[in-house]
Parts: sequence; structure tokens; C-alpha cells
Amino acid sequence: MIAFYPIKPVYIERILSGEKQFELRKRLPKPETKFILIYSTYPVGLVVGYAEVKGFHQSTVNKLWKKVSKVSGIAKSDYLSYFGSNELACAIEFDKVFRFERPFKVAEVRQGFTVPQSFCYVDKEIFNRLKRRKKVLV
Repeated sequence: MIAFYPIKPVYIERILSGEKQFELRKRLPKPETKFILIYSTYPVGLVVGYAEVKGFHQSTVNKLWKKVSKVSGIAKSDYLSYFGSNELACAIEFDKVFRFERPFKVAEVRQGFTVPQSFCYVDKEIFNRLKRRKKVLV
């Protein structure tokens, strides 16, 4: 499975630099998700790359922070603010990350496609077409 994730530009930069190796979320996609298609939100508004999923992690907010803090690309105060009163925190661990040489608009994913609030799934055929674009392993 392939999940489409909108991510703030500041975190996109950290993912592409290798500083951020985990995407933090309040819920995880299905365990059979193998790739994450990465969309940089406003003001960029482009699909910038994709990542192979190495694994999924779910734990208490404090335990997950201990595991991911050095490669999460986020300050502890922002981490705690994001998870708020949640007891559990989730993280998607990236294996390999690819940056498209020419990021593209979300309309190129498929006609009528809109950016989800959290995430959505993308058809495997669509993803295979998109990943044939020129890309760079980061």
C-alpha cells in the first residue's frame, strides 16, 4: 500500500536533509503500507518525493520521544504540543527517501485528487507511474 501524506515545508526540508527520519502522527496507516508519497503543504503545494517505510512505532508519548528525539527533526516542546493530551504517539520510520527532481502539483496524482487533512491511500498503479519520474536518493 501507498499512503499520501501532507507535511509542512519546514519538516520536508528536514526529511530531505536526513535530519528527520521519522514522521510523527497521531495514528498510523495500515501495517502493509510500504511507501509514503510526500506532499509539501502551503506555501509550496507540491509533491516533492516519496519514502520507503522501514517500520511503524507506537508507544506512550514519553517513550516514543526517547526513541526518536535525536532523528525526529522536531523540538521537544513542539512534539509535546502536537500530541497534546494524547496518551499514545505514533511514528513512521523512513528507510530510503527520494526527492523528485521536478516536484509537481497534486492534480498530476490523478484527476480530481485533493490533499487530505491527515493522509489517504494512493492506488499502486498511480504510484508506479509517479515514481518513474526522475528522482534523487537523499
